[in-house]
Amino acid sequence: MATIDDIHAVERLMQTLDENPHLLAAVRSRVLTQELLELPGKVAALSETVAALSETVAALSETVAALSETVASMDARLAGRIDQIVERMDRRFDQVSEDFTCLKDVGTITATKEQAHVIAEVVGLRSQRYLQGNEIIDLSRSQDTSDIQRGDLISFHRADLIMEATDDAGELHYIAIEVSFTADRRDTRRAIRNAAYLTRFTGRPAKAVVAAMRIDWEIQSILDSGRVVWYRLTEEDDSGQAGQATVLRNGGD
Repeated sequence: MATIDDIHAVERLMQTLDENPHLLAAVRSRVLTQELLELPGKVAALSETVAALSETVAALSETVAALSETVASMDARLAGRIDQIVERMDRRFDQVSEDFTCLKDVGTITATKEQAHVIAEVVGLRSQRYLQGNEIIDLSRSQDTSDIQRGDLISFHRADLIMEATDDAGELHYIAIEVSFTADRRDTRRAIRNAAYLTRFTGRPAKAVVAAMRIDWEIQSILDSGRVVWYRLTEEDDSGQAGQATVLRNGGD
């Protein structure tokens, strides 16, 4: 237990150290480690470093904010540019698709003409010849067509193929053929309509035919009704020759 003398001794020591800084430094160096002695300086240096880092982070934040605005602006411009490119590509694709459809239709019309005799045989007739443009127009020229819409009459005049054919007795018939790569309701409607016009204008029987590679199955019921015949054109076989045509009558393959 400390005595009064001990306490007085400590007080005199503290006073002596206060009055003699060099002694205080000497005692401190004995009592404290080098690391503790260097700590204040390091803390000060660290404070300066943190302050500089804070300024750098602030500057970086401003840079990032500016960069974000730039990226957002570029993104908006890029999005608009992409939309323009996609729109042009869509238009181009539609144009190419239309051109390809025209090429397919030309090919199927050529194949149909080459197989006209087979088409006539399929519907029980013998092919004779195709009617040319003016000949088709002449069929309706002297007729009363006031109840026919002008669009339908023009469509009839532009029929894909109108064929004259004869039966076993030599009687004249007509075959109205609509040609398409894939036959749909429009093709069957036009074929049936054109056959009806042929009978109306000539008084002769007429058959409705769609010549196509394939059909849209929504017209199956029309085929089943027997009002129109699907003459199925085939792709070229491995030898490069046109494949044998397959005919679907009343929905049977």
